[in-house]
This record gives sequence, structure tokens and C-alpha cells, in this order.
Amino acid sequence: MSNFESAIADLDLNLFSKIDSQSTEQDKRSFLAIQLAVRKLRPGYKYLEIGSYLGGSIQPHLLDDACRQIYSVDKRPESQPDARGFDYKYLNNSTERMLEKLRTVAPEKMDKIVTIDGDSRSIDPAEIKEKIDLCFIDGEHTDEAVLSDFKFCLDVLNENGCIVFHDAQITYNGIASCVAHLEQIGVAFHAYCLPSIVFVIEVGDFPIHNEPAIFERLVNNHQSYLFALQDNDRYRKFANKYPFRMVRNFISLVRGGNVSQ
Repeated sequence: MSNFESAIADLDLNLFSKIDSQSTEQDKRSFLAIQLAVRKLRPGYKYLEIGSYLGGSIQPHLLDDACRQIYSVDKRPESQPDARGFDYKYLNNSTERMLEKLRTVAPEKMDKIVTIDGDSRSIDPAEIKEKIDLCFIDGEHTDEAVLSDFKFCLDVLNENGCIVFHDAQITYNGIASCVAHLEQIGVAFHAYCLPSIVFVIEVGDFPIHNEPAIFERLVNNHQSYLFALQDNDRYRKFANKYPFRMVRNFISLVRGGNVSQ
């Protein structure tokens, strides 16, 4: 067994060691579990991600000989809107910088990376020359952008494939719209969350949840549920501060309380 095969079977975080990734250790293990399942179901799989920044999430796919092609889609903004209510800054955000960092990971495999600078709302899906097996959405963290990115991924996805979202505790309304869109157009799917904040949609018949590494994380997905709630707890704490708490108590008094008769 090669070093890579052993590492991914163990969900070894050293596969992310060359480039910093904006994700928790639990996220990274979930990413590796998904990759492990996809490469078993679809040897020679094609991977596409929206929102690459420095290339941290590309690392394990670049190292993986079972991954035949990698598409990186990123509009490369200096800052972009965010559902948390502020513009998110990206320092020195360029495709050239990302590729330079990825060369330190596997210089001999760089020819399988295709980069597209732009927004999914303005990119022709025909630019993706092959059907994709695994999509990863981690671009602009607004509900509108998430839905747009998802529809783009659907256009380029294989009939049976997987679309994964990061930071699900931020763009949950956008993800809900994605699920509603699948229901509306009558596409079969399975959806679930993995620790810490990774939301997975299996489109069609693509049962990566049968992979033991994913099933184990599904059984323990209380970690995902609690992490998401605790991460958003700052808003509850803010709403309970004076004078907001006083205003809510006054409204409750005027309405006659909050207990059902």
C-alpha cells in the first residue's frame, strides 16, 4: 500500500499539511471520508470546487492518482459579501498564488488542474469539459450565491454524483433552497450533515454514505448539530443583551405573555 493509500484510509490530516485550510480538523476528516468513498465508487473521478482561495481543500485530490481532473472556480475577490453581516477579506487572493502553493504539494501532478477565474453566475457550464463526480462549494457565503453555485454544479455533475457545502451553519437558508430546488425538479437525492459543518447532497444513486468512514461520522453527527448551534450562539447572546431583552419582554407583556392556554 502506498503512503497516500494508507493516509487516506486513516483520514490522515497530514494530507492537508502543505497549505493552510480554513476548516476544522473534523471538517478535514469529513472531506477525506467523502473523497475515500467517491474514489471507491468512481475510480478516475473528476473534482470541481467553487472557492479555492489558497488551494487548501485541493491538496488531497491533487495527491490522489484516482482523481483524474480538478477544476478550481474562483472569482478571486479582495472582499465579498457574507451572510454574517460583514464583507469577508481575502488577502493576496490570486490564482497564481494558489498554483504556486500547490506546486509544493505535488509538482508532477499540476497538469490535472484547470482554473477558471469568475463567478458561477457568469460562467458557461460548457467550460467544464467533462462531467464532474464530486463538487465542493465554499465560495461567497450568501444564500443567493450558494443557490447559484449549486445550480451550476448540477449542470456539470454526472447523473449520479455528490455536491458538498462547507460552512453549513452560515448558509443554511441557501442550502435549504438547494434542497427545495431538487424536490421541485424531481431529482432523487439523499442529504445529511457531517462534522463539523459539512453538508452533503448525494444526487441520484451515489450512496457514498455506505462508506464506513462516512457512516461512522453520520452516527455521531451530534457533533455537527451542536457545533453549528454553538457557533451561532453569539447571536442569541447579543439578542439577550439590554435593551433588546427589555424590548422583547415589553412585547410579550403587551401580547399577554408567551404561554399557550
